[in-house]
Amino acid sequence: MTPSETRACSRRKKSGKVPKHSLTPLERFMIPNPQWQEGYEAFSGLFGKPIGWLILLDEHERHRLIRLDRKQNCPYFFKSGENQRQCEAFITKFVDQLIHNEEMIERLPLFYRCASAKPCLAFPVRYLGSLKGFLFFDCVKNPEREVKRIIDPFFSFLSTHVELAYKNFELNNFYETVHPRALALSTMHSVHRVINSSLRLRELIPRIGRLSAQILKAQGCSIMLTDSSRRYLNPVFSFGSHPKFVHRQRVRIGRGIEGRIADTGEFCLQRRYIAVPFIDDDVVGVLMLWDKKDKQPFTRTDLEILKSLSEQAVVAIKNAQLFEQTEELTLGSIKTINELLERHFGEKRGHLEVVGQIAVEVGKILELSGQELVMIERAILLLDTGQLGISERTWEKKEKLSPKELQQVRSIPLRGASLLKSMSSLKPIIPIVMHRHERYDGRGYPQGLKGEEIPIGARIVSVVDSYIAMVSKRPYKPQLSVKEALEEIQKHKGAQFDPKVVDAFLKTMKEHSILEKVQRYIDSQ
Repeated sequence: MTPSETRACSRRKKSGKVPKHSLTPLERFMIPNPQWQEGYEAFSGLFGKPIGWLILLDEHERHRLIRLDRKQNCPYFFKSGENQRQCEAFITKFVDQLIHNEEMIERLPLFYRCASAKPCLAFPVRYLGSLKGFLFFDCVKNPEREVKRIIDPFFSFLSTHVELAYKNFELNNFYETVHPRALALSTMHSVHRVINSSLRLRELIPRIGRLSAQILKAQGCSIMLTDSSRRYLNPVFSFGSHPKFVHRQRVRIGRGIEGRIADTGEFCLQRRYIAVPFIDDDVVGVLMLWDKKDKQPFTRTDLEILKSLSEQAVVAIKNAQLFEQTEELTLGSIKTINELLERHFGEKRGHLEVVGQIAVEVGKILELSGQELVMIERAILLLDTGQLGISERTWEKKEKLSPKELQQVRSIPLRGASLLKSMSSLKPIIPIVMHRHERYDGRGYPQGLKGEEIPIGARIVSVVDSYIAMVSKRPYKPQLSVKEALEEIQKHKGAQFDPKVVDAFLKTMKEHSILEKVQRYIDSQ
């Protein structure tokens, strides 16, 4: 019979009730196995097409009968429902006798006569020496002399498939145990990448939401974060539709599913939805997922995975919130210093805008991160910080600078770094401000750094700022044309400037939009 044709007739010992049970290894991995079905069918023909019965035992001395063949294989069994009940009762009684008679079990396989006096065969089903059940052939039609020759081959075939079924069962259990943990580890790795690649909440939250839904195969997701008063949850991200979980307005903490989770810090697991809090010292927010794509219910494994994800995600959220607070302080500090520099230098800072635009494009070609590009932009606005307090006469002087004046000029990077150090939010840009006058060959100042020792941001600014200085009108030097300045940069490649930065810069300067910006700056002087 095919698996769909197999009928289970279960009996609880001394009870007519059919117990609830999960599928055994033999039901899951032997009976549906095509190789077992093909081999069983062949041996069944050699036995004369009897009715096969698989009797499964459990640790509570219960046994279940699974009929493997059609009723028609035994005329007596097929004749009436009463006959069928008698046969099943006989098998049940015979099994009860067997499991309490070790001597008889050791004699298996053996012939016996059923309730209708038909010849039958009994085989033990063992795995690693433990009795798991029996296989009976009821109404063996072929002569006993012929059947005896195939008992050993069939017993070997049966034992092999029993062992294979239990090994597959063990491997499957191992997979079901290890896979969720492996998935949880993979989840944490994925979230770790999100933490490193997303510093702003507006980018981070959608990534966390979509990653969570992707891993748990959910059709919808919503994320809400607590406000500064810790009285409300504000909706910040959602996709999918659900009348209960997609919110357009804030939710008071303590009300509704998300509000109660935020209030108690507890997890929520239901068949159709699952929710976890983001917990730091307190609840930071709530993540809700609903409706699996495969229509399956959410499980404890799903909850464990989502808990692992939320533990990693809350770190990212707190870092993003801290980053944005630091950003506000940084931008405030830059604005204050920039206003001071504007008052001091006035129109002489007009070149910084085009320097910043070109430097960012060069950085993109060199595959710098978004954060590195932001730091370069900000550093360029503060390049002149160290010039505060130096006499304007020094900058306007056409003659050669005196040793004292030259020393003053060379101290500008250190003066700028010293002024910026007092503001912790500006520390990331200090290396660019301090080292933009270093040379690739190590002959620059203030520290004589060489090659890769010079921060990449400073190497980029050195090339771009030098180029713009060449095409600018200055009282102490002749102005070069765009072409002449490019040739000069190329000439000093590998000595004053980093070769790979020069290559990226020259590639950038082939862009029509960049050349237009440079020309507009030159015309505006």
